[in-house]
Amino acid sequence: MRFSGRTILVTGASEGIGRAVTQGLAREGAHVVMVARRPDVLESAAAAIRAEGGSCETACFDVADTAAFEGLIADLGRRGRLDGLVNNAFVSHQAPIEETTLEDWRRVFTVNVEAVFVGVRAALPVMKAQGGGAIVNIASVSGVRARMGAAAYSASKAAVIHLGAIAAIEGAAHNVRVNSVVPGATKSASFKRAFADWTEAEFKAMGSEQIPLGRFAEPEDVAKGVIFLLSDDAGFVTGEALRVEGGAYWKR
Repeated sequence: MRFSGRTILVTGASEGIGRAVTQGLAREGAHVVMVARRPDVLESAAAAIRAEGGSCETACFDVADTAAFEGLIADLGRRGRLDGLVNNAFVSHQAPIEETTLEDWRRVFTVNVEAVFVGVRAALPVMKAQGGGAIVNIASVSGVRARMGAAAYSASKAAVIHLGAIAAIEGAAHNVRVNSVVPGATKSASFKRAFADWTEAEFKAMGSEQIPLGRFAEPEDVAKGVIFLLSDDAGFVTGEALRVEGGAYWKR
């Protein structure tokens, strides 16, 4: 019960990595504040936590809604504490540069970078005032290794990593730790939707070919890295980008 009595906000909490993070945190005693856009999926995820005896609440909005995001964080600060923030919500755009419109680029950066900035900016004063906290931003291996056809997505995730490093420097004197988790290909709901025509055998074959550990990550694999960085076990870790990708970064 490493998180007993702590409140942690997770965006993109309704499925995939975000859902796995909230479930893991709730099982270790956290009160989880779950943010997502789709009310039906969000409430389903919350119901699963409550069915296990966990504590959670939900807030349904798009993280691109700056006023809603800032307002929720301020409200949590007024009500008690905000011990952790996980900026997980994202959008993906996969297309060559010449086929990426300025609107595509701006949408990706609005959700993947601007919303992370808004969350970090709002959380820092709350955490500083209470004597500390932990922020984890979800990046991607695409942010540390160039990949053709993913200019907007890769650039946005590189920005997330660097933003986190700067926030770590600025928060350190107040015991606010900021880190990034860098997942590789993860069998989340969005990943499965993108490859809906793949069979399980094809998933296994592709994972074995591309990843030294021989498979794609499950959301729970990534969640464990996030939960570690939020915990006191990582109390002297800040400004890091933890790759959770089965060695894929090293394989050419």
